[in-house]
Formats: sequence, C-alpha cells, structure tokens
Amino acid sequence: MVVKIFPLGLLAVNTLFIYDLESREGMIVDPAGELDEIVGVADRNDINVKYIIDTHEHPDHVARNAWAKIEFPDAELLMHPAAAENVNRWIESDFGRSIGAEYSPPPDRTIDEGDILEIGKYKFKVFHTPGHSPGSISLFNEDDNFVIVGDLIFKGSIGRYDLPGSDYGTLRKSIVRLLDKLNKDTVIIPGHGPTTTVKQELLDNPFIREFII
Repeated sequence: MVVKIFPLGLLAVNTLFIYDLESREGMIVDPAGELDEIVGVADRNDINVKYIIDTHEHPDHVARNAWAKIEFPDAELLMHPAAAENVNRWIESDFGRSIGAEYSPPPDRTIDEGDILEIGKYKFKVFHTPGHSPGSISLFNEDDNFVIVGDLIFKGSIGRYDLPGSDYGTLRKSIVRLLDKLNKDTVIIPGHGPTTTVKQELLDNPFIREFII
C-alpha cells in the first residue's frame, strides 16, 4: 500500500492519497485544495479511486469535495451522518468563505463506528471520534498499523475544542478510547502537520499525558 500526504489549501490540510498497486484501488481523504498532483499520480498508476472520505465537516477539510467528485465520478463520497448534516453550514460560515471552500455534494452514503472500508486487500476500520466536531471519524489500518485521525490529535497537541459543536470532554473521551485500541507503534497521521506515533504522544504530548495519567 502507498500512502502519499499532500498539504493542501490555505491551512495546509494533510490530504491523503492511499492506493494499492496490486488491485489498483485507492482513496482520497480530506480533499482540501487543488488536486492536480493527485490526479496525475492516479493516472500514471492507473488507480481507480474508490472512495473520497471526509474525516470531519470543517470547511478546510472538505473544500474540494465537489472537485474530487468531478475528477473521480465513480468514487463514493463518504462522511459521518453528523458531518453530512452540517458540512454546507460550515461552508457558508465566515470561516468557509474566507478559505474559498466550495459547496459539497451530499455523500453517496454515510459511515459510522465499526464500518469497514476496503482498498484491495487492505481494510480500514471506522471509529467515530467526536469532540473537535460532531462528525469526526478516524480510520485505522491494521495491516500497516497506522491511523488517520483528522483534527483529533496533532503531534504534541490536540484538536480545537472552542468551535461550534466541539466539546473538550467529548474530545478527551474520544482520544482515550481510540488510543486504548492501538498499540504504541501505531503511526498517527493527523489532519495538519507531521506524523507521529502513539508512543511519542504518550511520552511528549502534555494533553494526552494528562488524559492517560
């Protein structure tokens, strides 16, 4: 499996292009900006984009959902039900307008806790991890031992909890619950900034150290 990270958009969201060279299936996570490079990679490797997935409903992460659907019309647009309910309200907000987010088409279907998404032989388990937003999800791939967390956790920090719909107590519960299901070597791919590991965050992240102790 190949995992490519493209920091896109005004807020440098980690847009992911994940694909399997054996099955030629792939998925895009959080289409946040211009997708030309991803389209080029898909074309050169003959990748069938199966899913376009939003980790949550905030406009920096969904800014180019519509573009992604135009480029990959056969791909399913997936998000949590709470994200689907609020995504265009966020795009209409001052925040959404300030970053030039486009209106999002409705999801082809919604996903929730316990769902399994497959890219070739690789499986991604969906966890509902609210707190930063009601519709936040994380995607865990046990085969290669990494988790995509959106804005739940960052290297040395955690997601904001001062936004409409966010909640510190819920965020804390989601983080503790997710980390309890992972091993210390699991790689964490956040929505912004560098990757990290569960072990590193347990050692160095002051928020998580407080949560776990």
